[in-house]
Amino acid sequence: MARRMPAQPLIWRLGDGRPPSAPHLAVAPGAEAPLLPIELPEKLRGMARERVGRRMLSEQLGLPPGDLEVRPFAPRGKPGQWSRALVAEAVRLQQWRGALGKGCIALLPDYLALPCAAGVWTVEVADGTVRVRLGVEDGFTAEPDLTEAMLAEAAERATPKAVLRLGEARQPLDDLIAGIGAPVIADPAALDRAGHKLLRWTEAARGVDLKAPPGRDFDRLRAGLRRWRAPVLVAVLALAAFLASVVAETRTLRAQAARDRALAEALVREHFVPAGPILDVRAQVAAAVAAAGQPQAGAVQADPLVLFQTAAPYLTGADIRLQSVAYRGDTGLVAAVEIGDFAGLDRLVADLRADRFEVELLESSARPGTGVAARLRLAAAAE
Repeated sequence: MARRMPAQPLIWRLGDGRPPSAPHLAVAPGAEAPLLPIELPEKLRGMARERVGRRMLSEQLGLPPGDLEVRPFAPRGKPGQWSRALVAEAVRLQQWRGALGKGCIALLPDYLALPCAAGVWTVEVADGTVRVRLGVEDGFTAEPDLTEAMLAEAAERATPKAVLRLGEARQPLDDLIAGIGAPVIADPAALDRAGHKLLRWTEAARGVDLKAPPGRDFDRLRAGLRRWRAPVLVAVLALAAFLASVVAETRTLRAQAARDRALAEALVREHFVPAGPILDVRAQVAAAVAAAGQPQAGAVQADPLVLFQTAAPYLTGADIRLQSVAYRGDTGLVAAVEIGDFAGLDRLVADLRADRFEVELLESSARPGTGVAARLRLAAAAE
C-alpha cells in the first residue's frame, strides 16, 4: 500500500502490490543500497572523482567495478566534495527499474525517504527491519540488533537534537534511544512544531535518484548533439568559407596597397625627391611643388679671379680699405673690408648690386677709430 509522509509525495515500496498511477516515490530495500563513507583527495573533482571512488568501493566490497552503480551523496552547496556514496549492484537496480510504474517520479533507498531534519535522528521500525536517518548526512537500513550497535556508536560521536520515532515498538531499541538524552517525538508534525524544520524530499535525497542509470543523462546529451551535428557542421563550413574569402580578399588588398605604395614612391623619387629618405610623401611632394613655383634668381657660377677683378674697383674705393679676400667652394668669394661708417657700407652694397653682383652681408660691426668692419659674400647675379 502506498502512504504519504509530510513534505513528501506518495510513497510506494517495491513489491508492495501494484504501483499507484498517481505521481509517487518508489522506495527500495535500503540494506541493498547502502550509503558508504569513502576517503578521496580533496582536489579530485567531477568524473575523475567518481571513477576513483567506484574503483575504491569495488575493492572494498570485492566486486568488479562494472557490477556496481555508485551515486555520490554530496554535501549541500559542495557537489564536488562528496565523501559518501550510495552503492548498489547493477543487476539488482535493473530489476527494481523494471518493476516501476508510469507514475514513479524517483526511486530511492527506503532510509532516504524518511522524514529528515538537520540534527535530528529518524528511526522507523517496520516488518522486523529498522530504517534510520542520522540527520542530513547519513542513513542506513539494518536488522534491529545491528541498528542498536550502530546507534550506540553514533551517540558516542554526537547527541542529536531530537529523535523522531516512527513505526512499531521495540523495547531494546526504544530503551537505547531513551538513554541518549534527546527528546523523543512520535509525530513528524510535532517535530516541525518543535522548531525542527523538515526538509523536502528533494533536499533530503541530495540529488540521488536510482530510477535512471547514471549514463542516461549523457546518452540524452549525445542524442541531442547528434541531432544538431549536421546543422552545426553546415554552419561551421559556411563560417570557414566566409573566413577564407575574407582572408583571401585581405591578402589581395594588401598586395595591391603594396604595389600602389611602391609606384607612388618611385614617382616621388623620380620627379620630386631625387635624394634622401621619403618619410611623408604628401608633405615632401607639397614642399617640392611649392619650391618649384618660386622664381629662381640664384647666383651664376663664375671664375673667382674674374669675379674679384670685377668687384675690386668697388672694394678699393675712397674711404674703403680691403682687408682680405678668400674663396672656398662651400662659402664662395668672401671679402673683408673697413669703411668709414654704416652709410658708406650701404652705398658699397648698393653699388655692387647695381653692377649685377649678388651681395650677402655676413657680418658688420663698428670699431672705434677705424669705422665699420664688414664681411661680404659676392657672387655673380643671374641674367
